[in-house]
Amino acid sequence: ARQISLVANAYVRVGHADRELFEKLLHQVPRRIRSCTGRDAAVLLNAMAQMPELLGDELPAEALEPQLEAVALRLPDLLPTADLHSLTLILNSFAQLNFVQKDALDLVAGELLDTERSKRLSPRQLAMVLNSAARLQLFEPRLLEALVAQVRFRAKALDAQSLCVVANACAKLPALGVETFQVLYAQVPRHLTRFSGRQLAMLCHAWGKAHVHNDDLFQLLALPLATKAGELTAYEVALTVYGYAHFRKAPPELFEPLLQRFASLIESEPRSVTDGVLLMLGNALGRVGWRDDAVARALQDYAAREPSLRNLMPKTVAVFGLGAQEAVSEEA
Repeated sequence: ARQISLVANAYVRVGHADRELFEKLLHQVPRRIRSCTGRDAAVLLNAMAQMPELLGDELPAEALEPQLEAVALRLPDLLPTADLHSLTLILNSFAQLNFVQKDALDLVAGELLDTERSKRLSPRQLAMVLNSAARLQLFEPRLLEALVAQVRFRAKALDAQSLCVVANACAKLPALGVETFQVLYAQVPRHLTRFSGRQLAMLCHAWGKAHVHNDDLFQLLALPLATKAGELTAYEVALTVYGYAHFRKAPPELFEPLLQRFASLIESEPRSVTDGVLLMLGNALGRVGWRDDAVARALQDYAAREPSLRNLMPKTVAVFGLGAQEAVSEEA
């Protein structure tokens, strides 16, 4: 089992996309899993979690269910002696693969509830566990309470990436409360010069998603976001505009460079402007009554394909003048 996990992990780490090889390795898992340790299981699951992204449609996550089930059956014996790194890797892998078997998740959560263990979580492990809990919708009250306590106690130790991951996880776990966001906000200024454009966008989206109003945060982020607008992806532009627009904010000094960037991506990287990204941005702009020509043209193309416009807010339809196009479609 250890050899299987190490070989699979090694090939994944170097980006070797060989479906036949991975299938042969995975075929051995149910027969060899009895001899594995907690660390072996964690390394194997971590490798499996990377396979769907590496191989795409050739090996979708659903194809890994038999191996995941086999590992899950071994968890009662493995988890009590597994180290923290292994526990966090196991939970993170389940989240990446959307493996939501309740018994397995309850076992992992139970181990993380151990007070001594939870106190030893590193800042990055804490971020990983919170992110996994959010993705798996693991709303175990005692676990969330323990994790929140650690966030509030260890906030100063979070690096820029961990802070962003924790904020986004907290936005999906509303039980964590406004107080947790206040603690996180207090750490933003000291990381401000180190945040990447993506991380700044993540912060905007997190506060918007959580419905936590903070004028100071959005004022603080505006200048670095405007400065880094040229390096953002279409998705990151949409995340940023969503965060500001959620609170009816539309500072021209930020929105203008963001929308210039989006317009350039429509031309240079049209595949990056998916319908989901376009709808997020369009609805955000509609919320604040901001009409952008490039976004308008993209929405008109979308409306031609989806004339019902059911994914657009009425205000967005009005701001971008899409209602007339819908009427033409109905007449046709």
